[in-house]
Amino acid sequence: MRRKLFALFLALAMVAAACGSDDPVTDPGTETTAAPTTMEGTDDGTTDTTEAMTDDAIQIEFWHAMADDLGAVVDELVDRYNSSQDAVQVNATFQGSYDDTYNALLAAFETDTAPNIVQNFDLAAQTMFDTGRLVPAHTLMSPGDADSYLAAPRDYYSDETGMVALAFNSSTPIVYYNAEMFEAAGLDAPAPDWNFSDFQATCDALEANGVEFCVTFGTVGWFFEQILANSGGLYFNNDNGRTARATEVEFNKGQGAEVFEFLTGLIADGHAPNLGNTWSDTDSVFFAGQAAMNFDSTSGARGMQDGADFEVKTAFIPHSDSSERNGVVIGGAALWLIDSEDDAKDEAAWDFMKFMTEADQQVTWHTGTGYFPVLASLQESPPAELSTFWDENPNFVTAIEQLATTNTTNADDTINYAVLGGRAGPFPEIRRIIVEAYDAVLNGGLSAQEALDEAAAKANQALADYNAFFE
Repeated sequence: MRRKLFALFLALAMVAAACGSDDPVTDPGTETTAAPTTMEGTDDGTTDTTEAMTDDAIQIEFWHAMADDLGAVVDELVDRYNSSQDAVQVNATFQGSYDDTYNALLAAFETDTAPNIVQNFDLAAQTMFDTGRLVPAHTLMSPGDADSYLAAPRDYYSDETGMVALAFNSSTPIVYYNAEMFEAAGLDAPAPDWNFSDFQATCDALEANGVEFCVTFGTVGWFFEQILANSGGLYFNNDNGRTARATEVEFNKGQGAEVFEFLTGLIADGHAPNLGNTWSDTDSVFFAGQAAMNFDSTSGARGMQDGADFEVKTAFIPHSDSSERNGVVIGGAALWLIDSEDDAKDEAAWDFMKFMTEADQQVTWHTGTGYFPVLASLQESPPAELSTFWDENPNFVTAIEQLATTNTTNADDTINYAVLGGRAGPFPEIRRIIVEAYDAVLNGGLSAQEALDEAAAKANQALADYNAFFE
């Protein structure tokens, strides 16, 4: 089995390298935000978190994917932990985007240089489960500990036994909009359950009032996944890969074409600029006042709010005309404990992981970024400081409310697998195939259905290749 896993990791690493890194992140984990930090940079560009080091401290290596001001908040929390005790020293290293960190971990498994803890993104969940290199969180938790987490992130990073990773930075997509442009066009705030026709009517009103572009967004895979889920569509078969391994994609069936027609149509019809597979360029268009709305992650709430010279407000993402609103899937990443085969190191790493998801740290993380707290208690009985912060910063509440009103069960009381999110080993590769599908429509002349059918064929081959390792 170990030889099979070696071959799997090698194949995945080759795929990741072949995919390149034109998409800087798969959820905007490198979005800049205004946040304080006490860290000093080192000559090699990494962050120095070794001020509290002692000769006897257990050294823990922590790889993360948070750059710029998000990285500054990570470093602040790491420094807080290191300063709180002298038995463990956590050394935090920025590994690049989510894709870069994922690729670096796969390569490290083959050279026995893996860190003790890695922040790995949502799409990597199935691969991480399959590595056989983890210390699952549920083996270290006390009874009832898992119940302290919000159900959505808890369940996303759980297998049939319990939580495997600790959700740390959880996000969902939201719509940021220029409140002054909406007011000038005589528009009210978007309704939580707005559909594609409602969105189009909003575009018509904004553009009739002189706005250059109704909306801006990058042709990244995440928005397709999320709006598909909000429209009740499955991404993979076998209940989104949650009741058995996914063997085929479902995104080219049912709601898929309607969602992809909506997204590609916004660009093709001139309602959004064609900026390609980007996150940062879309923000620039929004800040410049060229677009009235921007699809982005709640992780950018601090940066959006502080970076604009106009009033920014937020809204839920839309859903298809042929469906009711279903809700959203958890994005972001979790903390995964890599088995070092050293009990003392693993226990030290676990201590740090628990620290990062405690209430004080989650409040700092949420208010400094926009990622929402993963602890249920912070939403059910928020401390006074957090309640005051939300009153003063309602943009940080939108994602919380959008997730809280997600329909995790259908009308017949069955599980709504659409909003639980897809799970499959080659999901990072498949997300990039969707980026190619955007290009096939916008530059290659294919219809949305044709592009998705072509993408499905490629995705199904990737699934077959991955699943062959487990036959």
